[in-house]
Amino acid sequence: MSTIVSHGTFVAVIPSDVVNRVMNTWLRTLQNEAQDIYAKILARIPDLKRFVERLAQTSHEGYRNFVNPTFHSKSGLGANQILESQIANLSRSYGKYTKKLAFLFETVDGVPAKRFKDLVELMKDEFGTGIAERTLPFTGTKVEGLSCATIAAYWLVGDKKILGMLRPADKIYPGEGGPYLITTWEKLPTLKAALMHRLVQAGANIVKSNYDPTTVSAENARTNSIVQGFVDPALGLEPFGTGGPSHLDYILDGERRLWLDVQVSRF
Repeated sequence: MSTIVSHGTFVAVIPSDVVNRVMNTWLRTLQNEAQDIYAKILARIPDLKRFVERLAQTSHEGYRNFVNPTFHSKSGLGANQILESQIANLSRSYGKYTKKLAFLFETVDGVPAKRFKDLVELMKDEFGTGIAERTLPFTGTKVEGLSCATIAAYWLVGDKKILGMLRPADKIYPGEGGPYLITTWEKLPTLKAALMHRLVQAGANIVKSNYDPTTVSAENARTNSIVQGFVDPALGLEPFGTGGPSHLDYILDGERRLWLDVQVSRF
């Protein structure tokens, strides 16, 4: 019979005032740096040659992967001809690209880059919605503090300082243990970095799926597989697996709030 040696549950939410601060900072930064942004774009793509190298060719390589080598269109074009036509069309679009870019950053009514600034203002709420749902709950912020993903990463490397950084809604369970180092000291930095990246990615994918149970299960399975690859066998821990005695799982409560549940058990 296994024994729980570590358990914590951390909520994946972000207060609305934090979202508003980040959103308004994003707006001010882009609007204040509009002219510098335009200058940087022109420096990176100053002519047709660089346009083809940086944009057209990159787009073409991505498009190539979607074209079946044996495909023929109704007009009789083979895959190579279709690909050649696509890169030629992309290259010819340089003139449209430069005109649209100049139009967007043009000075209007004495305001430099007015259309760009107006566009950023128009998209502010969309940006705020996106970061509130798919980003900040999993990344946290430098100003307001840590996220569920960050807390879990520190938790599984045994960093007890994280106990002083928990949010009011986070849960720890008396008698079931706190932060616990599941790997060797040599692998600790790699595990922490891998967990932060994986948990942010998994959380965003779950939200984008509208909390689809199949997606939640698949993301948790992938996360636990990664964690298990770092476990020190000498510790005698139960293998990490979704819903198992040892696990690192995203879970939903009855109010459709997402939580990150971390549990470590020993044989």
